[in-house]
Amino acid sequence: MTLYELSLEYARTAADLRRRIVELEHAGRETDSEARRLQLEGRARPLRSMYRDVRAVARHLEHYYEKHTPRQAGTAPAAQHKRRA
Repeated sequence: MTLYELSLEYARTAADLRRRIVELEHAGRETDSEARRLQLEGRARPLRSMYRDVRAVARHLEHYYEKHTPRQAGTAPAAQHKRRA
């Protein structure tokens, strides 16, 4: 399995997590019980954290082998201007 293929697995897992989060949020909006709403929110909270982490790993793996263009020698970042004498 390549890292790109692994990124697709992570992306599928992220989609599954997102679907479950949406289900819990919908159920929380539909309930009349404050205790039940808090319970559903408590179940969704760790899933949101997992979702963010899994998405980040998926993006990282997807682009793992892409090469970054190195800066040209002698060019300075825009924030560092040369002073004129």
